[in-house]
Amino acid sequence: MLRLREGQGARNLVGAAGDRILVAVYSLLRPLISLAFLVGSLWFACSVKLGGRTFAEHVDRIGQTPEAHDLIEGTRATVNPVLQEATDRMLGEHIEAPTRAEPAKPEAAPSGRPGAHLPRDRSEVTHAAGARPRASTAEHVKLPGS
Repeated sequence: MLRLREGQGARNLVGAAGDRILVAVYSLLRPLISLAFLVGSLWFACSVKLGGRTFAEHVDRIGQTPEAHDLIEGTRATVNPVLQEATDRMLGEHIEAPTRAEPAKPEAAPSGRPGAHLPRDRSEVTHAAGARPRASTAEHVKLPGS
Protein backbone atom coordinates (compact mmCIF):
# COMPACT_ATOMS: atom_id res chain seq x y z
CA MET A 1 0.00 0.00 0.00
CA LEU A 2 1.22 3.49 -0.82
CA ARG A 3 2.26 5.44 2.27
CA LEU A 4 3.12 9.12 2.44
CA ARG A 5 5.10 10.80 5.16
CA GLU A 6 3.08 12.55 7.83
CA GLY A 7 4.80 15.87 7.19
CA GLN A 8 3.53 16.17 3.62
CA GLY A 9 -0.08 16.75 4.60
CA ALA A 10 -1.38 14.71 1.68
CA ARG A 11 -2.38 11.94 4.05
CA ASN A 12 -5.04 14.19 5.55
CA LEU A 13 -6.45 14.93 2.07
CA VAL A 14 -6.64 11.28 1.04
CA GLY A 15 -7.98 9.92 4.32
CA ALA A 16 -9.10 6.39 5.13
CA ALA A 17 -11.55 6.22 2.20
CA GLY A 18 -8.74 6.98 -0.23
CA ASP A 19 -6.62 4.25 1.32
CA ARG A 20 -9.43 1.74 0.81
CA ILE A 21 -9.79 2.78 -2.82
CA LEU A 22 -6.05 2.40 -3.41
CA VAL A 23 -6.11 -1.06 -1.83
CA ALA A 24 -9.11 -2.09 -3.95
CA VAL A 25 -7.50 -0.84 -7.17
CA TYR A 26 -4.20 -2.54 -6.33
CA SER A 27 -5.92 -5.83 -5.44
CA LEU A 28 -7.74 -5.80 -8.81
CA LEU A 29 -4.82 -4.52 -10.87
CA ARG A 30 -2.20 -7.02 -9.68
CA PRO A 31 -3.97 -10.20 -10.96
CA LEU A 32 -4.81 -8.43 -14.24
CA ILE A 33 -1.15 -7.56 -14.80
CA SER A 34 -0.14 -11.16 -14.02
CA LEU A 35 -2.76 -12.49 -16.45
CA ALA A 36 -1.63 -10.09 -19.18
CA PHE A 37 1.98 -11.21 -18.68
CA LEU A 38 0.96 -14.87 -18.92
CA VAL A 39 -1.07 -14.30 -22.09
CA GLY A 40 1.77 -12.31 -23.63
CA SER A 41 4.28 -15.04 -22.81
CA LEU A 42 2.07 -17.72 -24.36
CA TRP A 43 1.53 -15.61 -27.47
CA PHE A 44 5.28 -15.08 -27.82
CA ALA A 45 6.04 -18.79 -27.32
CA CYS A 46 3.50 -19.91 -29.91
CA SER A 47 3.73 -17.25 -32.62
CA VAL A 48 7.19 -15.58 -32.74
CA LYS A 49 9.66 -17.49 -34.91
CA LEU A 50 13.08 -18.16 -33.39
CA GLY A 51 14.95 -19.33 -36.45
CA GLY A 52 12.79 -21.76 -38.41
CA ARG A 53 10.44 -22.65 -35.55
CA THR A 54 8.64 -21.03 -32.63
CA PHE A 55 9.77 -21.48 -29.03
CA ALA A 56 6.95 -24.01 -28.42
CA GLU A 57 8.00 -26.06 -31.46
CA HIS A 58 11.63 -26.07 -30.26
CA VAL A 59 10.55 -27.31 -26.80
CA ASP A 60 8.32 -29.97 -28.39
CA ARG A 61 11.14 -31.31 -30.56
CA ILE A 62 13.55 -31.36 -27.61
CA GLY A 63 10.95 -33.32 -25.60
CA GLN A 64 10.81 -36.00 -28.30
CA THR A 65 14.53 -36.89 -28.12
CA PRO A 66 15.66 -40.19 -26.51
CA GLU A 67 17.61 -38.27 -23.87
CA ALA A 68 14.46 -36.45 -22.79
CA HIS A 69 12.55 -39.73 -22.60
CA ASP A 70 15.34 -41.22 -20.43
CA LEU A 71 15.21 -38.16 -18.18
CA ILE A 72 11.43 -38.47 -17.79
CA GLU A 73 11.62 -42.20 -17.01
CA GLY A 74 14.44 -41.66 -14.49
CA THR A 75 12.47 -38.91 -12.80
CA ARG A 76 9.36 -41.11 -12.62
CA ALA A 77 11.40 -44.00 -11.19
CA THR A 78 12.71 -41.69 -8.46
CA VAL A 79 9.52 -39.80 -7.67
CA ASN A 80 6.95 -42.62 -7.74
CA PRO A 81 8.38 -44.54 -4.72
CA VAL A 82 8.58 -41.30 -2.74
CA LEU A 83 4.97 -40.46 -3.59
CA GLN A 84 3.85 -43.99 -2.73
CA GLU A 85 5.62 -43.83 0.64
CA ALA A 86 4.10 -40.43 1.40
CA THR A 87 0.65 -41.71 0.45
CA ASP A 88 1.08 -44.78 2.67
CA ARG A 89 2.20 -42.62 5.59
CA MET A 90 -0.73 -40.24 5.21
CA LEU A 91 -3.45 -42.79 4.56
CA GLY A 92 -2.05 -45.79 6.41
CA GLU A 93 -2.38 -49.29 5.07
CA HIS A 94 -4.77 -49.92 2.26
CA ILE A 95 -7.98 -51.14 3.79
CA GLU A 96 -10.81 -52.12 1.54
CA ALA A 97 -14.08 -50.99 2.92
CA PRO A 98 -17.50 -50.92 1.34
CA THR A 99 -18.36 -47.57 -0.17
CA ARG A 100 -21.93 -47.79 1.04
CA ALA A 101 -23.62 -49.73 3.78
CA GLU A 102 -26.02 -52.47 2.81
CA PRO A 103 -29.45 -51.97 4.35
CA ALA A 104 -30.18 -54.40 7.17
CA LYS A 105 -33.02 -56.77 6.50
CA PRO A 106 -35.61 -56.51 9.25
CA GLU A 107 -36.50 -59.80 10.88
CA ALA A 108 -40.08 -60.83 10.60
CA ALA A 109 -41.97 -60.49 13.85
CA PRO A 110 -43.25 -63.85 15.10
CA SER A 111 -46.73 -62.53 15.85
CA GLY A 112 -46.92 -60.55 12.64
CA ARG A 113 -47.10 -57.17 14.35
CA PRO A 114 -44.15 -54.74 14.16
CA GLY A 115 -41.94 -54.59 17.24
CA ALA A 116 -43.15 -57.90 18.68
CA HIS A 117 -39.58 -59.22 18.83
CA LEU A 118 -38.46 -56.28 21.04
CA PRO A 119 -38.43 -56.79 24.82
CA ARG A 120 -41.46 -55.39 26.59
CA ASP A 121 -39.84 -55.16 30.02
CA ARG A 122 -36.83 -52.87 30.57
CA SER A 123 -35.17 -55.55 32.68
CA GLU A 124 -34.59 -57.57 29.52
CA VAL A 125 -32.54 -54.77 27.93
CA THR A 126 -28.78 -55.35 28.09
CA HIS A 127 -26.36 -52.44 27.99
CA ALA A 128 -22.96 -52.17 26.35
CA ALA A 129 -21.00 -52.28 29.61
CA GLY A 130 -23.20 -55.01 31.02
CA ALA A 131 -24.33 -52.77 33.87
CA ARG A 132 -27.75 -51.28 34.18
CA PRO A 133 -27.99 -47.48 34.27
CA ARG A 134 -28.76 -45.75 37.53
CA ALA A 135 -32.38 -44.89 38.08
CA SER A 136 -33.24 -41.26 37.52
CA THR A 137 -34.33 -39.89 40.86
CA ALA A 138 -34.76 -36.44 42.26
CA GLU A 139 -31.59 -36.95 44.35
CA HIS A 140 -29.62 -37.79 41.21
CA VAL A 141 -30.81 -34.69 39.35
CA LYS A 142 -30.00 -32.13 42.08
CA LEU A 143 -27.13 -29.78 41.39
CA PRO A 144 -24.20 -29.70 43.81
CA GLY A 145 -24.60 -27.13 46.57
CA SER A 146 -28.40 -27.00 46.39
